[in-house]
Amino acid sequence: MASYRRASRSKKFVAKGACAALVAALGIATILTSCSHGSPAPTSCSSCALSQFGHVVIVVGENADYSSTYSASNMPYLTSLANTYGLATNYSADTHPSIGNYEVLTAGQIFTNDDGATPSSLGLSSTQDNIAHEVEVAGKTWKDYQESTNGCGAVNSGSYIVRHDPLAYFTDINGESANFVCMSQFQTDITNKTLPNLSWLSPNGCDDAHDCGLGTFDGWLQTEMTPLLASSYFQPGGDGLLIVTVDEDSGGGSCGFSTGTGCGGQVETVVVSPHSLPALQSSHSYEHENTLRTIAQGLGLSYSGLGAAATAAPMSDFFTTTSK
Repeated sequence: MASYRRASRSKKFVAKGACAALVAALGIATILTSCSHGSPAPTSCSSCALSQFGHVVIVVGENADYSSTYSASNMPYLTSLANTYGLATNYSADTHPSIGNYEVLTAGQIFTNDDGATPSSLGLSSTQDNIAHEVEVAGKTWKDYQESTNGCGAVNSGSYIVRHDPLAYFTDINGESANFVCMSQFQTDITNKTLPNLSWLSPNGCDDAHDCGLGTFDGWLQTEMTPLLASSYFQPGGDGLLIVTVDEDSGGGSCGFSTGTGCGGQVETVVVSPHSLPALQSSHSYEHENTLRTIAQGLGLSYSGLGAAATAAPMSDFFTTTSK
């Protein structure tokens, strides 16, 4: 299988006349350099501009079609975030089953489509690039917040599912025990204003809706995200970015190892930030590699070794401020 070497550190949808009002409403001092109507996002985008973020949080729900989550009666909290901040209406997962999508979200490529693969059986090379490695190369910090493993509690009782915790597969970082912490630490870090630059949240199989209903996932999001969004990271002038996505739709089928095919089906992805254009619905075609590119570029990391993310477009149309 292909292995990407570790990399060294190395449109708006509003009319021009509305730009100033949007910026003022959001309390963002930076003046937009461009406020033209959006054009389709390019598939190769080595120099696209993007807002810069200091604290990124990502959480992934399980096995749900776009039509079963957005504006669904059992998903009121996530729908409220989508309608207030940003919603990707043309976002697809890369593959079936779950595991390959998590690999794309963290490394930009699919190593296996075997959901039974464990960190030891998959045996990734220690030179395999990944988002946590790039965070470290840049001198920044990350944590993987886990439920129901290593003595960690949970909002609802459920099983830890390792394939939903992709950072555990990368051998260059999975031995760093101080970075793998209980989910309860997430709220502590919010309160103490000590969130790392990248927070990967790993709810258990009930709270991510794999083994329980979508309403359970929505309730979990409300419990965990409400304090986050009330924190200074997400208030005007803050530097936070929250991405909530779904690994794949509820279907199945045979998918290969190629990214960019949309084989995993349409899923909901919500983008939340103080820099968000309010209530934006983006129809650009996005997949999980676009999320990875957005995280890496938004944190000022190198992304040249992150597989398909190296040439994927960042989701810059969601934000009011941009910088290269």
